[in-house]
Amino acid sequence: MKQMKQWLMTAAVVAVCGSVTGCKPGANQLPVNGTMESAEEVGDAPQAVHDAMARVNIDDRYEVVMDDKTTGVSVYSLLNCGDTVSSEGYGMVVGKGDIKTALPKLRHGRMPRARYDAATGDLWIVGSDLEGTGVNVERPYLLRFDGDGYASVITSIAPYDMQQALCQALTYSVNGQDITFYAEGKELAKATNHITDMGDIMDDAIYIGEQIAYGIEGPAASPITVSVTPGLNFVVGKVLHYDDMPTISATVTLNDAGGFTLSDFKASH
Repeated sequence: MKQMKQWLMTAAVVAVCGSVTGCKPGANQLPVNGTMESAEEVGDAPQAVHDAMARVNIDDRYEVVMDDKTTGVSVYSLLNCGDTVSSEGYGMVVGKGDIKTALPKLRHGRMPRARYDAATGDLWIVGSDLEGTGVNVERPYLLRFDGDGYASVITSIAPYDMQQALCQALTYSVNGQDITFYAEGKELAKATNHITDMGDIMDDAIYIGEQIAYGIEGPAASPITVSVTPGLNFVVGKVLHYDDMPTISATVTLNDAGGFTLSDFKASH
């Protein structure tokens, strides 16, 4: 699993203007910082998961994530490997009719979601790479079926890659307790800090990366959105604070080169 170290102990990831996303901060705008310092991938599933899924048998060890009666497409997550052996959040099964595909390496986490688009043949699954107190870092997977009905992962978006793209697009400015957020140089949202017991706001005030979530209910042309909640950094303590901060979202569009672009930034409180 990707390890997110104590972010105050790491060198913050700072975006550089002039990137492919067109970040052009003004004179008083600062790039947001990233909590993840490397693109280390999620580790392999425990051997117990591989053993449990060597022969697919959907029983009470599994939880239904999606069951589309019209198309016959179903998705299940492995909760445990039998008796008291945890799956540690790994292991998913994708079905199309009677054909079941075991995907032990997929990490579903606590709240996986799935959506199948019969028109495009795209199956989107959202799992979580990292979970904890105040931390939820999701990863979307795009799957498709072959002619025999078996599923395979076409691509996924690593949390670090999304963090970096957001760092390139988002900037902010601080005026006393007031914080203004910008996307690609344009004002997006304002927030006022009301926390009074953590000392002053640090110079490197805004971090992202601990909370990255996805929506998979968009139109076929661009079916997913990403949402991130920035955290505020104070001189006291080692934990980012999210009180009063907006949630910033963007449309995610995959490209033929296997990458993605972000557009249509919005903010909500």
